[in-house]
Amino acid sequence: MRQYLLPVGRAFVSLGILGTLTSFGQEPHPIHPLGFFTESAVSERAAEGQALAVPEPLSIKTVLRTLTEEPHIAGSGADYKTAIFVRDKLREWGWTADLAEYEVLLDYPGQHISYPVEPSLELLQPITKTLPVRETANAFDKDSANLHSLPAFHGYGVSGDVTGQVVYANYGTIEDFEAVEELGVSVKDKIVLVRYGGLFRGLKVYNAQKRGAKGILIYSDPADDGFAKGDVYPSGPYRPESAIQRGSVLFLSHGPGDPSTPGTPSLKNGKRLPHDTFNGFPLPHTTDWEKQTGLKRDEYFATIPSLPISYEAALPILSNLAGPNVPSGAQGGLPLSYHVGPGPAEVHLVTTHNYEIRTIWNVIARIDGTDDDGRWVMVGNHRDAWAYGAVDPDSGTAATLEACRAIGAALKSGWKPKRTLMYASWDAEEYGLVGSTEWAEHHADDVRENGVMMLNVDSAVSGPTLDLDGVPSMRDLLLQVMAEIVNPHTSKTLKETWIAGQKHRWQSHAAIELDGGVWNGKPEAVRAPVFFPQMTPLGSGSDYTTFVDHLGMPAVDVQFGGRYGVYHSLFDNFYWMEKFGDPDFVIHATAAKLYALIAMRAAGADVVPFTFGPYGKAIQDHVDDLRSLIARKNLADESKREFPRLADLAAAVREFQARAETLDAAIAKLTEAPAPESADQIKALNATLTRVEREFLTRDGLPGRPWFQHTIYAPGLTTGYASWPLPGVRQAIEDDDAKLLDAQVGVLIERINAAATVLKKAADTARN
Repeated sequence: MRQYLLPVGRAFVSLGILGTLTSFGQEPHPIHPLGFFTESAVSERAAEGQALAVPEPLSIKTVLRTLTEEPHIAGSGADYKTAIFVRDKLREWGWTADLAEYEVLLDYPGQHISYPVEPSLELLQPITKTLPVRETANAFDKDSANLHSLPAFHGYGVSGDVTGQVVYANYGTIEDFEAVEELGVSVKDKIVLVRYGGLFRGLKVYNAQKRGAKGILIYSDPADDGFAKGDVYPSGPYRPESAIQRGSVLFLSHGPGDPSTPGTPSLKNGKRLPHDTFNGFPLPHTTDWEKQTGLKRDEYFATIPSLPISYEAALPILSNLAGPNVPSGAQGGLPLSYHVGPGPAEVHLVTTHNYEIRTIWNVIARIDGTDDDGRWVMVGNHRDAWAYGAVDPDSGTAATLEACRAIGAALKSGWKPKRTLMYASWDAEEYGLVGSTEWAEHHADDVRENGVMMLNVDSAVSGPTLDLDGVPSMRDLLLQVMAEIVNPHTSKTLKETWIAGQKHRWQSHAAIELDGGVWNGKPEAVRAPVFFPQMTPLGSGSDYTTFVDHLGMPAVDVQFGGRYGVYHSLFDNFYWMEKFGDPDFVIHATAAKLYALIAMRAAGADVVPFTFGPYGKAIQDHVDDLRSLIARKNLADESKREFPRLADLAAAVREFQARAETLDAAIAKLTEAPAPESADQIKALNATLTRVEREFLTRDGLPGRPWFQHTIYAPGLTTGYASWPLPGVRQAIEDDDAKLLDAQVGVLIERINAAATVLKKAADTARN
């Protein structure tokens, strides 16, 4: 599902109030694997060598061709075939693998008694023109002509038949709608046209319906992923004029999963909210649904019809819009001057959705660990796709399966993980992380008690550039693993190329932020920036969400990105991958080696291989980012907003950093010595290390969205995908709510202190 660009910002620049610990710049020893005693490191490296010899491009290419033979939307017969294929392959390689079925509410575009089978869009004024809702087939690509592919539609959208004048609102952010309103244009009772990008598509629908729009069209502008970026398919990797970005419009930043069973697993014959075959959930004027559920429907689910369209379909609409020129930044890449409207362009939009309770199939596989404490490490990737999904998600499925084949080879040679290693092939991720959320809710107690970490893979390969998102305690594990795998295109290690990319972005942005070193209007001394590579903070849009944000289990999301312009379209298929994405499949093979090594290290280490120094540094930077946000707001309107209890928060962060440094040093010293005769110390230490991330959870959840409980990382309330570090505090600042800000800073201090207490306990255990 996930495809978005995160601003680099100033993650590496600190304004200095929290101080610094120079040891945070140190990296783990390049020879001794994190968490391993010397004697176990020798056997581990031998097993890893056997595993790393296995991944090969041809094997991965063959699997990807099989997975992408036909469109396999969640809950379909083709989707079931891929589940059986994945299960049987895992069994063949020595894993115990079974299907985990759930009954969930899904919609397909389909026939209703009052509406046609397919959605339709027609320009009525000032000219009449039928606009396309399907892609145009290409003669070189057999998959693009598949008659069984679905037309344009949004998962978890609603059916409707509306006619109205069009208003263009750029990306559909809150700021974009406000800019339109400042021009004297209202979207009330209009059909809004917005382009993809900037925020999750579901929030575009949410923002439009909150302002009274009667419908919304979302198109892909060539400035974002089409001809303005480079050659388009079939001559290049970017989006052609007929390509349509399908996707879900579930309000992800309010909570993922099956919307008919919020907070509970979707088991067969289980209790669920009343729903309707046409709209998902009945409209308030036709039912007492809101009274029954206590939920406001327009805050919970779409109430207006929406449709994804191509820029081929958008061009006639934009060409016939009048009104003022668009605000700064809203001009797209089509060859015309963009106008806001309203009209004279008028369209007739028909959307058709058929909701049913449908079976989905997660595949859950495992290799049992030798320890008897029940703890486990997970590798997860989703399998369902809006069409063929050669990049999203099946490059991930093919690469992680190859990693599982490699691990299976090590297993047959005698390797055994200490903690159980699990592999999950999730279903219905594209609809809103449904399969992973329902499984995690079903097994919530086990996740809280025994889940150590998760390696999440969504789209493994769309190009050669390694991207890492993750919880900072896993940074050093990934750096160490990346140092042992060579980038096939540069002959340098993955660590070298990733660090170089991080440093380039840091150099581009660090100086910019130093210009804003003010606090409450007074100049403030700013220390010189120090480069410290960190993974991108986790937001949402992929299957790690439930595990991190709701259950407090650390995760990383690892992929190789590139020039990828066919996201969620019919052209994200095997032809595109073979021609543009990874023609020789060597990046896939490199990804498989990386995934196998991460999984084997995490599951095989004597001591859970976390380091918390990077976490303390990350929290420090996040606090400084929010201080800068307040300072910018004060400069913008000459106000005197304050950051409440800043000294207390700084003290809590410094305490966390000190405890982290002590713990990291204690574990390094412990693992450099011979393994203790009794396993009790290591068992107790691992149990405590597993608790640290859980301590960042707050029982009451974030303001207005209690499902999200993590006080350090969550998706932005107004972004859906991209992260808002320290989300409760960030939300209060965005809302300009001083009372809420004071309360959320208090919650944050409490949770940081709680985590620091666990770090101290772990350090005491490691030293005893």
